[in-house]
Amino acid sequence: MCAVLPAPTPSFAQSTLSLRVTPEVGRVSVEHIKKVTIGGGSSSSASSASGLRLGAHLTAGVRRELPGNWMLGAEFEGTIFVRRAIEGTIQPTPAGNVHDVWAGSWDYTDRYGIGLSLVAGRRFGTGGSRGFVFGGPRRTWSEFATGGVDPSNGEAGEDRDRFTTIPWTAGIGVTLDGAWPVDIRVRYLRSYLDWIIEQGSLRLDYRYNISGLSVSVGVGVSP
Repeated sequence: MCAVLPAPTPSFAQSTLSLRVTPEVGRVSVEHIKKVTIGGGSSSSASSASGLRLGAHLTAGVRRELPGNWMLGAEFEGTIFVRRAIEGTIQPTPAGNVHDVWAGSWDYTDRYGIGLSLVAGRRFGTGGSRGFVFGGPRRTWSEFATGGVDPSNGEAGEDRDRFTTIPWTAGIGVTLDGAWPVDIRVRYLRSYLDWIIEQGSLRLDYRYNISGLSVSVGVGVSP
């Protein structure tokens, strides 16, 4: 549910503050590329996986009504994600080289984030319904892991750490006027992470390419 607490409807060229809590559901795709470099050579292997992502946004915004039913605004957003891991498996490169990639599992989990979006839209007629576009950066704290099993002795190892990424998000939305206005948004995001580990002559390059599409629907009170 979405709680919107705006000031009274303003005249043109005045500002309105709002506060909104909105659930979000989306699907995120992750491509993980693992590269091993040692002994003057290197090998790489890639794996992709997708999964459901659930979260909730707390958004504080300000918008300015302009002549011609236009609107410009900005929103600051905090997000908490339900901890659902997206998991995949790296396939080995059994070419008999010292730099072969070992088979192993990997996972990716979002934890929380903050973001800033610019919003531009236009009202439909004289009512409170409007369409809009929005976009901006979001700083996301996530957990990354990748592992491998040594084929010579069956021993498994894992590298796991937490990093921040800065995905850019963009989307479209509509607010439908009524006694209980409905706010509907569709959002696209994309980011990547390069994670490098060096141990003597061994270098491990991990890359995660992340993209996703999500939908949020909120119901609030009429301004």
